Amino acid sequence: MLNNNLDVNSLEEINKNPVRITLNGKRHYTTPLPSGPAPSVTTIISQTASEQNKKKLEMWSKNNPGVKEQAAERGTAIHYGMEQYLKGDKEPEIKDEYGNFWSGLPKILDQFTEVLWAESPVLDKFKFTVGSDDIARVWGSDGQGRAWAGAPDIIAVVNNKLTLADLKTSVKPYSRRWPKDYEKGTQEWRNLLGGYMKFKKTCKQLAAYDIAIEQTLGLKVQQAAILVSTPERTQIFKISRGFLNSLRQDWHKIVEEYYKQIEECNNHDENLI
Repeated sequence: MLNNNLDVNSLEEINKNPVRITLNGKRHYTTPLPSGPAPSVTTIISQTASEQNKKKLEMWSKNNPGVKEQAAERGTAIHYGMEQYLKGDKEPEIKDEYGNFWSGLPKILDQFTEVLWAESPVLDKFKFTVGSDDIARVWGSDGQGRAWAGAPDIIAVVNNKLTLADLKTSVKPYSRRWPKDYEKGTQEWRNLLGGYMKFKKTCKQLAAYDIAIEQTLGLKVQQAAILVSTPERTQIFKISRGFLNSLRQDWHKIVEEYYKQIEECNNHDENLI
């Protein structure tokens, strides 16, 4: 199924090459859209973060060398296990060091039935989203043709509802609410604040995928969920269709801000003063 009246032959030609590419040091995906390659969802989110948050992340990485890379390796391992599990391998190989992150997931993943997508499409009719590098992506654009692309984690049915789910791994839990009931500056407050900020960031990703899934696959998801794998437990945050609709509006504002930044960088004045 192709949406947006896309040229099938053109898309097949694009998919003969790797679809995940790097442009100007940032992750992009090739698309059949008139605008061509589109920045990834994560690229847009990171580039539009406040300068204060960017500096905090830079400082944290500097003070915690190697932790970011370890987290990325862990996330890749758990996502691979999730993909294999949902595609039929009920005993995926998980390194012992990640066992406590994996242990709570199977019970939750068993709730997903009629799996359409697990890191990549399960159904043949969606194979057009996969490139020569075996990377799958969906793409979307706003009314001004400003595009984005990315790879959702899970699209499947839960309790008769088509559900979009995003899987995260985290040493500390996520939080849906601002930690207003805790003393500011305490470790518990800091932990919950960090979890809240991660929750908000993931909501932005879900909104982007929600729109792209509709435009690329022709599917309208009925709800979404955030799965957070921690050493102690696996969290589930349910996102209603109504909340997804409100998140869409926020996402369009973020996309507008990203492309505004790009335009400002390209429109430079050669005069020094």
